[in-house]
Amino acid sequence: MTNQLCFQQQCTRLYRKMLQQLAGFENTATDEKKWIEWGFCVATKTWFRIQAEVDSYQFADQLEEINFYKTLKPKFIGLMDFFSLLYKTVLFQPDDSEGKMEYWKEELAICKNFLLKHSAFCQYYKQGYTGMDHIYFVHENNREPLIFGTNENKGHVVTSYSHLLARVISITKYQRYLQEKIGFLTNVN
Repeated sequence: MTNQLCFQQQCTRLYRKMLQQLAGFENTATDEKKWIEWGFCVATKTWFRIQAEVDSYQFADQLEEINFYKTLKPKFIGLMDFFSLLYKTVLFQPDDSEGKMEYWKEELAICKNFLLKHSAFCQYYKQGYTGMDHIYFVHENNREPLIFGTNENKGHVVTSYSHLLARVISITKYQRYLQEKIGFLTNVN
């Protein structure tokens, strides 16, 4: 039990430290693209550090395994995916205000469609249900390779529930980002 607690605490501590680093750099960054690149790098390095430990770690029981794939892993993967989505937006958004607004609205519609498509799973997670956790969040069902910034509507289907949850987390964050951008541009005009 001590080993289990130490592992979970270490992951949680690394996640908090990473968020503090990201917030600190975000407040001082003058170039959004550089902040996104840096954030993705920090999140990826932190995750790979944890992944290296998980590869040789033996979960004490199925509950610990479920906790890892339901609570810890999706936070990290979701954050890395979020930065990928941001980077794509910064690279491909038009330069003019009208074009940006249209681009962001299209991206927002994609977010809404994704969340709607997976609404049953989102509801399961948000309501704190646990009845399917033994199916959704065990290692054998969570081995999907990392694919970031991919639009599910363009052919990529998430089969891992841990990755699906990570995608829900990233899409939700991305949706807030887009809403802020649209609101800011609306207020400026």
